[in-house]
Amino acid sequence: MKKYIAVTYLFVRTCRLASAFMTPITSGCQVSRIHSRTHHQLSVASQSRLLPGLTQEHIDTLSNKGYVVIPNFLPRDIVDELRDDILRLRSGGAFREAKIGQDSTNNLNKSIRIAETCFIGRNRPELTRITGSDSIRDRESGLYDVLDGLCDSLAGLCCKESEARLDNSLTELLYVYYPSGGFYRRHRDAIPNSASVLRKYSLLLYLNKEGWSPQTDAGQLRIHLDGGGDAVPDGVKPNFVDVDPLGGTLVLFKSELIPHEVLDTNSERFALVGWYNRAVTAADIGSLGEAGSSGMIRMGMLAVALLMVTFGVTSIIGH
Repeated sequence: MKKYIAVTYLFVRTCRLASAFMTPITSGCQVSRIHSRTHHQLSVASQSRLLPGLTQEHIDTLSNKGYVVIPNFLPRDIVDELRDDILRLRSGGAFREAKIGQDSTNNLNKSIRIAETCFIGRNRPELTRITGSDSIRDRESGLYDVLDGLCDSLAGLCCKESEARLDNSLTELLYVYYPSGGFYRRHRDAIPNSASVLRKYSLLLYLNKEGWSPQTDAGQLRIHLDGGGDAVPDGVKPNFVDVDPLGGTLVLFKSELIPHEVLDTNSERFALVGWYNRAVTAADIGSLGEAGSSGMIRMGMLAVALLMVTFGVTSIIGH
C-alpha cells in the first residue's frame, strides 16, 4: 500500500510539473500544445504553396480502416530538402543505432531492427548546432508547422474515439535512416502498461530519392490486418497491405491497432516517424495500478517519461 501511495504521488507531482510548461487545455475538442502558430505557406522557398493537410476523406478512411496512405503529400523539392537535412544531421553525429522495446526493456537487437534514429523537435540545441536555426524543420511554415497542422486535423477524430484530447506537447518525432540491408520486424507502436500507451496515431513520411523502385530498392512498409499483435494469430491466414516508401508519401494509422514492419531494404531508406499522443487520463492510472507491483513500477516510469517528453528528451523511451 505504501508503495502504491508513493508511486501515485510521483505521478501526480510529475504531471503537475509538466503542466506548468503547457498551455491549459481549453473547452471543446482542441489540441493542447506548447507551440501554436498558423501559417499558410510551406516554406520560404515556396511562398505560393499552401501547407499540405488532411481532407475529410483521409480522416474518414483512418477512422474506418485504421490506416490511410496519402501519396504525394509533400512535393519533391521539400522531400529532397528534408533528406538533405537527415544527411547533415547524420554526418554531424546526431544519429544513433535504433533500439527496440519499451521503458526498462529498451535494448539493441539487430535480429529485429537495423536502423539509425535521430530524435527531432522544436528548440533542440544539439540539432541547431549542426544545421542552424533556419533548417527546413525550424523555419516558419516548415516541417514542424506542417506536423502541427496534422495534429490539429486529427483532434476531432481523437475526441470522437476516446475521452482524451491529443496533447501536441507530447508528440514524438524522429528521423529514421535504414542502410542497405536494414529492416524492422513486425511490432506494435502502443504497448499496454508502458509509456507508449499514450500513442494514439502513428505517422510515417517517406523521404526517399526520386525513382525509388519497389522491385529493386524494396523496403516496403507492411501493414498487418490479421487482428494479431506482434505475430500472426494461430490458425489465421496472413493478411497484409504493402506500401511502397515513395518520397512524399504519408501514412497514418492507429498506434494500438496496426502491427507493421519494414521489409528488408536494398538501398538507403529515409523517413520521418512520429506519434501523436493523447493526454493522460484517470483510466491510465487505474489500469497500471491493477497490474500489481510491476504495474506500479511502470506507472512511475510513465510519470518520469511524461516529464522527459515535456522537456524534449524523448530518447529515454524506447521506440
